[in-house]
Amino acid sequence: MSFDTNLEEVSQGVITQAKKLGCSDVSVVVTRDHTRLIRFANNLVTLSSSVVDTSIQVYVAHQTRRAVGVTHDTSPQSLERFVARLVDSASRLAPSDDYAPLPSGPFEYPEEQNYDKRLEGEELVEHAHQAVDAALKAGAKRVAGSLQSLVRRVHVSTSAGVAGDDSSTKILLNVRAFTEGNASGHGLSCASFLSEFNPEKAGRAAGEYAKMAESPRQLEAGAYDVIFTPTAVANILPLAEAASAYLIQSGLSYFSDQLNQQVGVETLNVWDYGVYKGGLGGRRLDDEGVPTQKTEIIAKGVFRNMLHNSSTAKKFGTKTTGNAGIISPQPNTVVFGEGDSTLEEMIQETKKGLLVTNNWYTRFQNLRTGEYSTLPRDAAFSVVDGKIGEPVAGFRLSDSVLRQLKSIHLISKTRNWVEWWEVETPTLAPYMLIKDVTATVAY
Repeated sequence: MSFDTNLEEVSQGVITQAKKLGCSDVSVVVTRDHTRLIRFANNLVTLSSSVVDTSIQVYVAHQTRRAVGVTHDTSPQSLERFVARLVDSASRLAPSDDYAPLPSGPFEYPEEQNYDKRLEGEELVEHAHQAVDAALKAGAKRVAGSLQSLVRRVHVSTSAGVAGDDSSTKILLNVRAFTEGNASGHGLSCASFLSEFNPEKAGRAAGEYAKMAESPRQLEAGAYDVIFTPTAVANILPLAEAASAYLIQSGLSYFSDQLNQQVGVETLNVWDYGVYKGGLGGRRLDDEGVPTQKTEIIAKGVFRNMLHNSSTAKKFGTKTTGNAGIISPQPNTVVFGEGDSTLEEMIQETKKGLLVTNNWYTRFQNLRTGEYSTLPRDAAFSVVDGKIGEPVAGFRLSDSVLRQLKSIHLISKTRNWVEWWEVETPTLAPYMLIKDVTATVAY
């Protein structure tokens, strides 16, 4: 796929202007997204939209004074004003101790991209109908949700001789099914390739969970062994995000002072991939134009590596991992290692516990210690003496990420791709059985 030549020309124009205004370093990331969205409620499609958006992120360094800005107006006059204001803002800032020159190119980039040309023209409405019909057949009365496809092209140019392109596609389905008693279930299907996308499976899961969750009882407060589905694991354990060197040096990560320390059980392994072959999304190059890579974050429970851009790498005396974020390094694709258990074995192992199928409003009370709370959403069930019990509701889970990592009892062989508004980074996550999680009455 060729990238739009005019956007490459825009990038070079920005770099030329910023250098004329006295900047030593300039990075331009141009992203063009074609997003198509289907929303459905009460079993019917309620919205269909198609939007093409172009964003231009510009980083400038003016005598070690740094600034980053974003604009969506690509007209020459507006872009010229934007760059002038950004450089002026940078020149008024204090010199940055974190300044490092942008990496010099040119680079060679991996060929691997998660891109499916069929998603450029695929009709989405029929996929939404498939999900709704599967949920209704499984016992739901009402079905709602959203289906989104994304075709993304990215071009990165820098003043250090870097120029590179990237393309990716995604199709993301969220389904919520409801019964007459207003019990609800959730289903999710995320893929970069249509061959891996399964709206019927997501709809069926949502409908089955909703049917099982009818007439829930109020859960009593206490400590429970909790089985979390992949959707919940990806939400409550944002381990790759916490590995950002910027957050660690700022004291905003529970991995501060944990490098090369045992932070979890020996069965826990986590990586960040630039592009995971056949996975979900990803990038071949970061915002500094550096090739992305596979980085081991946690190996056998030990926190092995932080994620770096050039400036954090300089501060820590190491090399960039290809994870810029100009200011704060960020993961591209999070992959949890597989375990050796099945969901059925997790249930059989649990004497007094819960099965949480979905959650939301996860909020950290203390980023430094990893203390958080979250609200189970949709179907949740008691697990008693190795069997699924009655549905439960009205509770909140509160815990510390570091405590949980050392309390993981089982990890599943099965892993699912997860991405939605509570999980912004594509994540391949397993089921997990975690011991002694605190539940309190939510309302």
